[in-house]
Amino acid sequence: MRIEYPREKIRDLFLKARKKVVSIGIIAFTLFLTLIIQGIQTRKIEALSVKKGMEAKKNDALKEIAGTEKRINLYKSLFGNKDAASVMNVISNIARDSKVRVISLQPDKEINLPAYIKYPFNLVIAVNSFHDIGKFINHIENQPEAYFVDAISIRTQEESREENKLTVNVTLSIIVFKG
Repeated sequence: MRIEYPREKIRDLFLKARKKVVSIGIIAFTLFLTLIIQGIQTRKIEALSVKKGMEAKKNDALKEIAGTEKRINLYKSLFGNKDAASVMNVISNIARDSKVRVISLQPDKEINLPAYIKYPFNLVIAVNSFHDIGKFINHIENQPEAYFVDAISIRTQEESREENKLTVNVTLSIIVFKG
């Protein structure tokens, strides 16, 4: 038994099927194209996210540099120009407060470096005990101006009839920034 369909009916079915196949093809192509575009955009977003992280790190570094610059300017103000007379006054006052006798205080040759100038001073003091030396050095290092103790040597005065039993040679320096 054979079923025959009229040609017009077959042709109508074929045209309807063809329209649906073309629509499905267009939808599939659009979906494929959308997935490709989404992949490209996702990679761009990831690249921007990485770039944003790098920029955030740069900003943190710039903030740290700005903070360091502020500290440097503060130190520059602390390391102002010092003349020998003002240093001698400060050291004399510290010595008096620390029960230390200043034997001599002499400025040494300045050391000119690229960013700053170092002004060294040779100081000789007489003290009764190591405790007095520590107290004196502590007072020097806690001054608002920045005094640096570069070297220290201690000798005893065994045959001394004076009350001070130790002689201490101290090399102090002060830093003055250029510019």
